[in-house]
Amino acid sequence: MKIEVLCATMHQKDLSKYKDMNIQTDAVFANQANKQDYVEEEINGNLVKMVTTPYRGVGKNRNFAILHLSGDILMFADDDMVYKEGYVKGVSEAYKDIQDADMIIFKCVTDSTRATPEIRGIHRVRLWNFMRYGTVGFTIKRESLLKANLSFTHLFGGGARYCGGEDNLFLRDALKKGLKVYSHPYIIAKVDSEESTWFEGFNKKYFFDNGAWLKTAFPVMKYLLAWYFVFKFSNKSNLKPLEILKLQYDGIRAFDKGLSYDDWESGKQLKHGE
Repeated sequence: MKIEVLCATMHQKDLSKYKDMNIQTDAVFANQANKQDYVEEEINGNLVKMVTTPYRGVGKNRNFAILHLSGDILMFADDDMVYKEGYVKGVSEAYKDIQDADMIIFKCVTDSTRATPEIRGIHRVRLWNFMRYGTVGFTIKRESLLKANLSFTHLFGGGARYCGGEDNLFLRDALKKGLKVYSHPYIIAKVDSEESTWFEGFNKKYFFDNGAWLKTAFPVMKYLLAWYFVFKFSNKSNLKPLEILKLQYDGIRAFDKGLSYDDWESGKQLKHGE
């Protein structure tokens, strides 16, 4: 059972991230820069690849990593992770113990103010509790990923039209296609995610984009769940509750029209003759 790390990164000039992240297996670095390139090197007996493209968007980047995979168990990663010594054994044993698992979400720790989900015990992940998990804990069997034809959306996430949410949509698609997903308390890495590439606070764009995400993730319950986010985040934002609600509704409508937040705001200004 060969384990492989698929890492999304940017502006790398060499393979030094392999050592910085304490990776102990094969790895693919999907590197967004201003050129196209491919390098391959053996490090400590492991095959390390880096595919560099000039495109933007974390979903596209992760999909480039998927296109170059070769492992049996795939571990999705960001470049601000440092893997635990011996994670290969921990991950391998988890898949041997949970033989029907297509996908296992492992625990990561952080000293950042943006906490990672607490995982206590081994539990099934379902469509009613999948939103709390992020990509850095995702692992999946290659055969399960290929048979379900899973990929990351190009519309959501850092560098895309709408900020964030690409990890939730990937997980939702896996569950809807019948994959058996488990959460596991084994710690695989420490994450330093203090500086997000897209999160700028609970501002107008955040809630607008969240509306677009709700339209995609919960097309039937989108309006009801918009209220949930009003109650959950109104005390963390300078926006009034009804303004938060309206922004999400605008995002829902804008998604149908293929409009970003900036497009929507520009259209409003033109409509009012500004």
